[in-house]
Amino acid sequence: MFLATFWDWALPISVGLLAGILIATRKQYDYSKIVTLAPEEFRQNMRRGQLVDLRSEAAFTAKRINGARSFPKRTLFGQLNKLRHDMPVFLYDDIQGALVKAVARKLIQKKFQPVYVLQGGFSAWTFAVKED
Repeated sequence: MFLATFWDWALPISVGLLAGILIATRKQYDYSKIVTLAPEEFRQNMRRGQLVDLRSEAAFTAKRINGARSFPKRTLFGQLNKLRHDMPVFLYDDIQGALVKAVARKLIQKKFQPVYVLQGGFSAWTFAVKED
C-alpha cells in the first residue's frame, strides 16, 4: 500500500525534475549571428564569404547571382563538408521564405557564423545575374 502511494507522487515529481534539468542544460544558440541584408549591402559583401543558392536546380541553371553555388532546398545538410567554417555564409532563395530562415538557424547550430540572408530573396535582386 505504501509503495503504491509513494509512486503516485514520486514518479511525476521525478519526471518533472528530469524534464526541467534537460531543458535547463540544453544548448543555447546565438541566432543574432543571422543578419538580413538589403540587396545592395548583400552585393557589396558577398565576395567576402560563401554564396549559397537554395533555389531549385532548374531555377539556378536559368538565372543566378554570379559566384553562387547551388544547394537546392535541404540538400545542403548532406553536403556541409563543401562549406568552410571559417568564412561567412551568404544565403538566398526565391523570396526569403521560411526555408532560408530555417537553413540559417541550422547553419548556426552547425557552427557556421555569421550567416547573411538576402532580404526579399532572388526576386529582390536588381543587379546583374548570370544566365545559361
